[in-house]
Amino acid sequence: MFRNRLFLICLFSFCQFSFSQNNPGLDIFLKNARQNAPNLRENGNLKQIGKIQDDIIRAQKNAFQVNATSEVLFAPYFNNDGRIIDITTTPSPTAYGYDVGITNGGLYSAQINVTKNLFNQAILDNLLFQNQVKNDAIILSSEEISHNLTKNITDAYVMAYQLQLQEGFTQEILKNLEKRLEVLELLVKRGILQESDYLLLQLDIESKKLELQQIQNNLQIAISQLHSLSGTRAQETGKLEEPKIFTEIASEELTRFFERKFINDSLQIAADEDVFENAYKPQLTAYGNTGLNAVEIPNIEHRIGLSAGFRLTIPIYNGKQRQYNAQQSKFKEENLQFYRNNAKIQLENNLESIQNQISALKENRILLDKQLKKQEKILEIYKGKLVQGQVSIVDYLNVIQNYKQNVYTQLQMQTNMWLLQSQYNFINW
Repeated sequence: MFRNRLFLICLFSFCQFSFSQNNPGLDIFLKNARQNAPNLRENGNLKQIGKIQDDIIRAQKNAFQVNATSEVLFAPYFNNDGRIIDITTTPSPTAYGYDVGITNGGLYSAQINVTKNLFNQAILDNLLFQNQVKNDAIILSSEEISHNLTKNITDAYVMAYQLQLQEGFTQEILKNLEKRLEVLELLVKRGILQESDYLLLQLDIESKKLELQQIQNNLQIAISQLHSLSGTRAQETGKLEEPKIFTEIASEELTRFFERKFINDSLQIAADEDVFENAYKPQLTAYGNTGLNAVEIPNIEHRIGLSAGFRLTIPIYNGKQRQYNAQQSKFKEENLQFYRNNAKIQLENNLESIQNQISALKENRILLDKQLKKQEKILEIYKGKLVQGQVSIVDYLNVIQNYKQNVYTQLQMQTNMWLLQSQYNFINW
């Protein structure tokens, strides 16, 4: 019993999985796109690089710096007390060579050096904050990329779904016309209608088949484009599910993306200025070394020792660079504010425009639905009269053509509604 239940559960799960793969919806394409987008994956690595950069900054500014140095210097004297070349720290007045006070006759050094910055927490914090702002910019970039993907794939999905609806409607018309053709064949044989009426309807059916083939070709191209946008291999799929697009109303408490981006850009300016100011902070460094340090080879084994000290650096003047940098930052901040104010106005105007378009489209849709209901009644009447030979095939085809145009108009209205909702969500974030 348990095995039977387990088998049924597995079978049901597999069927659900197969159905979702063969009948993809908008959510599946969006999910695949976010998983496969190379720029999103690149940003994921860039965020990890940013975290590692924090460790590098701490290592550079707060850790002990240890290195080994080795140097051998020869500074010989020529014509020193009759010697052609001599290495000494007591040359004769007539010898030729560097001043012994400068070179000591040579240098033999092999040391380990250690340095450590002291009391530089403010400098370290400024660098870490600058790096954090850069990492936040990467996060915002990922949000923007994902948002653009959602818009592009949603629009492509809507256009593909419109073609699928046109395909279904055209197939229904063909099915209906083929039934009418069978009836016309009987009426022609009975002499109620002329053979030309039969041929005219047959010709219209062939035209509709060509139209259906073109729609199907366009639908396959649209689905292939969807797979390309989502980063998956193009494959045969079942019917697309109806797109579910809801107009998202942003909360007033929620900071919009463009505002968050401007805030981050403003923080970037401030962070860069703080890092520039690091050069004007006093810096205290402790240093020490140990090893060999000698100027003469004799008794060199006793020249092993150590030394330690502190170095204090206080900037005094560098040509007003600090003042110039502050002025640059001020102008950059003003530029950001210009764009921020303009973006806010454009957003409000665009949202209002889309809302007006949606309202007008809803009103037109109501009127068209009423007209279609009347046309459907007229079409049913013409079907009956056609069977009785009371209307010509030309009149019947004209009614179908008018009905088809209005249905296509209805499909286009629905498509435009989805596209407007997609555009509204794209802007209103």
